[in-house]
Amino acid sequence: MFLYYGPTGAPVENPGEEFMKRIFFQEGEEYWKQGNGESSIEIEEEWESESLVFFYTEPYGFFIIRYPDFLVPFQKVEKIETIEHLIAGSPLYVPSCSYVDRNQAYEIVQHFLTTKKVSDLVEWVELRNIDFQHGVKR
Repeated sequence: MFLYYGPTGAPVENPGEEFMKRIFFQEGEEYWKQGNGESSIEIEEEWESESLVFFYTEPYGFFIIRYPDFLVPFQKVEKIETIEHLIAGSPLYVPSCSYVDRNQAYEIVQHFLTTKKVSDLVEWVELRNIDFQHGVKR
């Protein structure tokens, strides 16, 4: 069983393919900025819990992070920007090189739902191994 937690409202248990396609391909930034500002897919088994947390930011696309190991997509680019996204009103700083487009985001989530593993569609690295928070006040 898996649960989809959207930015607002109660969790949706085992949402179907049409539901998932709608949120990835039809919902705009307004949907993703509601409530706490993030969504997640959580797979709960007897002894383990894994999740993908994701949100959408114009014009970058989707940021996805896998818990519990803090893996994010990584694209080699010349310059990595630090992007601020609000989660429950607090700023979260993430690297621009970890955003993916709608198609990639959908494929990554679908792969996770069917295999419980990260997709090899993109390279994954631990978030802490990306040097991106230059000039961010902590």
